[in-house]
Amino acid sequence: MSGFRLIWVVLLGLMILSGNTFATQAKSEKLKVIFFLDPECPISNAYMKEIKSIYADYAAKGVTFEAVFPMSTITDQAIRAFLKKYNTTIPGHSDANLQRAKRYQATVMPEVVLVNSAGMIVYKGAIDDWYYGLGKSRAKATEFYLRNAIDATLDGNPVLKSRTEAYGCLINM
Repeated sequence: MSGFRLIWVVLLGLMILSGNTFATQAKSEKLKVIFFLDPECPISNAYMKEIKSIYADYAAKGVTFEAVFPMSTITDQAIRAFLKKYNTTIPGHSDANLQRAKRYQATVMPEVVLVNSAGMIVYKGAIDDWYYGLGKSRAKATEFYLRNAIDATLDGNPVLKSRTEAYGCLINM
């Protein structure tokens, strides 16, 4: 059997064993976390400590991050001031035309989307279960949806909870 045929057979066998026509996310592929935030939303502000912690824990593992501000009234200067206030270096930009919010169907702030290198949504929803309703929060989170989704994906495992409901300030569509 030629070298080319052997490689083809091995690749075909791996795809069949995986149960998919295409292989699942490889560990080395990049993941991207997109936070939808509003500097005037108390819940966005309350989550900044956890957002910074997630960024610190996963940026070193190759996960990329961005903060999206889906409102027409925010300036680049206001975004920089907000991120500086919380001493974070997460890249942030305006989504004045709501293109990103519409693309990912984000409806509140804070809301998070985790996408793989192909741009496919791996997880969408709340960062964790700290807020469980409008104006309702626990003393501390008990389920860490985003962290669990990142860990599972980095480990090559399926995300068990790929959608949750986020609570916060509404994005005006």
